[in-house]
Amino acid sequence: MRISSISKVAILATAAVVALVPSAVAYDLTSAGATSVSTFLEKCKTSYQADTKDTLSHAGGGSGAGKTAINAGTKDMAFSDSANTAAPAGVFHIPAAVWPIGIAYNLNNSASKTLQLSVTTIAKIFSGQITRWNDPAIVADTQRVRSIPVYKVSGGKTVLDAKGAPVVDHYRSLTIPMTMPDKPITVIYRGSTSGTTNNFTSALAGAAPSVWTKAGNDSFVTSNPTDISTKAASFQAGTGSDGVAALAARTKYSIAYIETGFITANPALKAAVVINNAGKTVSPDVTGAQAMFAVSTLDNATGLIAWNYKTTDADAYPFTAGTYAMVKSNYGKADLAAAVKRQVEYMAFECSTKVTTEGMIPITKTSNLGKAILSLTAKIA
Repeated sequence: MRISSISKVAILATAAVVALVPSAVAYDLTSAGATSVSTFLEKCKTSYQADTKDTLSHAGGGSGAGKTAINAGTKDMAFSDSANTAAPAGVFHIPAAVWPIGIAYNLNNSASKTLQLSVTTIAKIFSGQITRWNDPAIVADTQRVRSIPVYKVSGGKTVLDAKGAPVVDHYRSLTIPMTMPDKPITVIYRGSTSGTTNNFTSALAGAAPSVWTKAGNDSFVTSNPTDISTKAASFQAGTGSDGVAALAARTKYSIAYIETGFITANPALKAAVVINNAGKTVSPDVTGAQAMFAVSTLDNATGLIAWNYKTTDADAYPFTAGTYAMVKSNYGKADLAAAVKRQVEYMAFECSTKVTTEGMIPITKTSNLGKAILSLTAKIA
């Protein structure tokens, strides 16, 4: 992971930060935005309140709603999975979570084995160029020999290199024969503006540009190279990550892009493994997301991540996203500013290790990302 513009002074100052101190004045902070972290925040709620004495009321609504709320000043803070390009002066981003976007599929239990898809095939499916599950491209992907990274483990934990990427011990070859059903594909997508959509479509544009010929953005419809209104029978919109997951779970032979926690919570859904730019088979898990983050760039001045979709890193999972806490540099009240700072740091450093079911990568204060987060939270005043 390369981090730009981090001053030595900031790193030395933030390195001295000690464990979070419980608040003398309890705050019920308010937020809105990304549904990608709704379950994550909810599962960490009890620990967060016990350790800080604060609470957070997160209204969700999607990244677009979060941007609107923080820009208008109707919430103390907000969350978004994409950049807030219209942010007023004094509002900035802090990357508080990093996670993989899963390619969820519902084959009506007709295939008990894990589906393997290349990025190009995924781009063709979500643009409506591939419309049936037994398409030759899908069949070829499923029959392709899988080269799966096996990571080094020490003391029960995956060994990370200096960049924070998992260290690969070796690759395991595996062939899994699958028979794909002769059924039409229904694509489930986010109907409202969504940072998850932005990250997903940006990855398709970056890694499969010959197929996904438009730049990614928060709207699946406008970022899609195909006019999906002409394929209404093949595309259905859901509301929020939970809504997309629920719709995909009850729609046989569907496919969707959602956070992995929503996939594991729905028995009808499974997550595909992905053939990345290096030709390796990677899973939508913490290790794949860590590897992708390690080869991307975080700008410490803006708090924004530039994902390296062209990477040929062998264990990078291409559909990796970050959730930004959108906060203010001046809250006008020292206690409120301190509460917001506590929330972001607790979410990043504590929730990421306490809640392990939602696919968020663990973040330590001594990692490059951790140091960047601390230098950014120091700007909250």
